[in-house]
Amino acid sequence: MPTIFDVAALAGVSKSTVSNVVRGTDGVSERTRARVERAIEILGYRPNALARQFVRQRTTILGVLVGDLDNPFYGDIAKRLERVAFENGYTTMFCNIEGQDEDFALSRVEALLEQRPAAIVFLAFFGRSPDIQAALHASVPVVFAGLREDWGDSVSVSNSQGGALATQHLINLGHRRIAYVTTPSLEQRAGQARHRGYQSALRAAGARHLPPIHWEPGSERARMRGREVALRDQLGGADGATAVFCSNDIGAIAMLEYADRHGIRVPEDLSVVGFDDVHLASLARISLTTVRQPLDEIATEAVELVLARLDGSLEGPPRHVRVSPSLVVRSSTAPPSSP
Repeated sequence: MPTIFDVAALAGVSKSTVSNVVRGTDGVSERTRARVERAIEILGYRPNALARQFVRQRTTILGVLVGDLDNPFYGDIAKRLERVAFENGYTTMFCNIEGQDEDFALSRVEALLEQRPAAIVFLAFFGRSPDIQAALHASVPVVFAGLREDWGDSVSVSNSQGGALATQHLINLGHRRIAYVTTPSLEQRAGQARHRGYQSALRAAGARHLPPIHWEPGSERARMRGREVALRDQLGGADGATAVFCSNDIGAIAMLEYADRHGIRVPEDLSVVGFDDVHLASLARISLTTVRQPLDEIATEAVELVLARLDGSLEGPPRHVRVSPSLVVRSSTAPPSSP
């Protein structure tokens, strides 16, 4: 591969002049700059990124921790984050946390730190491990994208507002027996906030909120009030829910599949709302009504927080940015067939 010395020899200039042209610094005449750029084009020279990073004592890598990739939400936000990072001169290195094992998450953080990243971005964080905080403390900037933790910068949607949007939509359709279904793939803090939004919308409408249903997608059983129940018994009938607000889209799509297996018509017998607006939600066979997270805005704001920490324009305690969700109405919701 051609080196900076090859470029300098072909252009008839010093190595430092080539370096100045590559870095875009002032002090190089236009004629000389054009000669160097022509030599770079002829030779196909690519600057040595590792050498530049060694000089700067910092890489241009953003270490990114993602959750279980079975949930398409993480892929959706990851690709947006990667694009925004690249537009700002950074590359991304992804590590999958895979569920809620804190020891595994700590090992992933330590593996990323060995690569000397410029910053760490969490797209998922389960638990409250002090070991993870200790490993990151004062080492690199940390930002949470799509979720919030108090000890790092964050950009997150207003989960309570989203929960209220979803529930109010069902109320406006005429539903009063609305259940909140939560699945294990959601961070506890986000799930609690979405549940609060659900409760507040029902209280404002003078309707009773039901106990939350804790469900592992694919299971016939669920937990309510600390005891195991048959999920089918909680849906439809004289006392069951006529609508469900699922804590995320992956759970809502699993609910659609469950309803299909049990002969429950959606939306005639049961309306279903999700949260996130992953790409799958918009497919015609799914057509899920859901709460959309503005992922482009979240990714852009997260990278801007990282850059501000790195260039020193943002100092002090963690900065928390809150963005607004929106409701996307599709065909998985309709008025109840009976009051």
